[in-house]
Amino acid sequence: RIVSSFYYEPLTVLVNLNHKRSPCVYDRQVTMLVRGEPFLHAKSTIYLTDPAWEEMVERRGTPLGAVFRVMGVLPTFHLRSVGRGRDSSGSGFFWRVYTLASQGMTCEITETFADDTFEKRSRGSALDASLASTDGHGIPV
Repeated sequence: RIVSSFYYEPLTVLVNLNHKRSPCVYDRQVTMLVRGEPFLHAKSTIYLTDPAWEEMVERRGTPLGAVFRVMGVLPTFHLRSVGRGRDSSGSGFFWRVYTLASQGMTCEITETFADDTFEKRSRGSALDASLASTDGHGIPV
């Protein structure tokens, strides 16, 4: 939601893997894009304790945050670790590992973000055009 708000544009979520490892345990991998460019890869292990939650994860492939919202639950968040690195091509990235937990579902998530996540090129959106005639804070000049 932060990246979507930063760019004032919707995100695209590609579910690369949604695999039932064992009863009530799923592995999921997603890629998120903004302005058509990938900025995040996430790997999750999902532990389910309620059949209603399982249906949303298995059949619908619903994004995890949306599952919590639909079920009317605010999960606890526990940050486990964070860091920065470079891949074999020299491109930078940053990552975090965290747990989201509630009754019904617990998720262990590793997210890897592109270093340029907040520097994607503009496509000339309506918001960009409207800000061009303001002082940068939305006040007309």
